[in-house]
Amino acid sequence: MLFKLAQRPQQFLRFCAVGAVNTGVDFTVFTILSSGGVQLLAAQTVSYTCGVLNSFLMNRTWTFKQGGRSHGQLSRFLAMNLLTLAVTYGLLLWFHNRWGWPLPVSKFVATGLSLVLNFTGSRRWVFI
Repeated sequence: MLFKLAQRPQQFLRFCAVGAVNTGVDFTVFTILSSGGVQLLAAQTVSYTCGVLNSFLMNRTWTFKQGGRSHGQLSRFLAMNLLTLAVTYGLLLWFHNRWGWPLPVSKFVATGLSLVLNFTGSRRWVFI
């Protein structure tokens, strides 16, 4: 039990490192698409999806050190990411439309807030 508690900060830091890579990909693709006139929901969906496969593989093998079959994990991972996508998109719209923040700032804050949801769901439900 003590070993599992000690792993949590390390897991969170690894999760954040993987997230940084994925966020870089997400932001780059989002910026290219949205500045090219792609509809906001489509740009967000495509950019978010670009990081999802990398995220699954890196988090499964490096962050949560899972082996063996992954069929159930992949389904749970996709469901968790769909939920996170919806929350991130909702926050993105809220910050941008309601508060008038620029899109990159809105995206950054929405992504940061969604990090907690995604880590908790990944640790407690996806990679168990």
